[in-house]
Amino acid sequence: MTTPFSLSRRQLTRGACIAATGAIVVAGLGMARSPALAQADVIQSQDTNESGVVAEITQCKRKDGVLTIKMRLRNTSQQDIRVHVIESRGYDEYYVTAGDKKYFILKDTENVPLAPQTDGGGSLTPKIDKGGTYTWWAKYPAPPADVKSVSYYTSISAPFEDIPITD
Repeated sequence: MTTPFSLSRRQLTRGACIAATGAIVVAGLGMARSPALAQADVIQSQDTNESGVVAEITQCKRKDGVLTIKMRLRNTSQQDIRVHVIESRGYDEYYVTAGDKKYFILKDTENVPLAPQTDGGGSLTPKIDKGGTYTWWAKYPAPPADVKSVSYYTSISAPFEDIPITD
């Protein structure tokens, strides 16, 4: 028996498929992510030396001897901003410490840092739209497995301390 408030299994399945498809389309357009959800992946946050820009660590993951750090730069100002992330090929200004050891960005066999590349002049100055973000990432030698957190140093913010490592 079907009442005005009951649905058949077929109707429920069809409705669920339509809802799921709509959610996928909306998520693909970047519209499903609420500010609360965007903050859920932030491990630690710091103000930066660039007015109107906040740095957020979103990943610190150890896998196969490599530590990957992702730092999202979020423009909180009312205008587009250019952020000086790297100047003069200064990749060594981004490093990890664990205990009394310092870890610098890994390089590939051609001596290229495993991080976003600079322009021909050695600078990385992304434009971040008002309300937008830019993700900086870098790969480092992983500290030993018994190390559970690291500190992360950048040229644009105060240090991020005691960042938990995800294995």
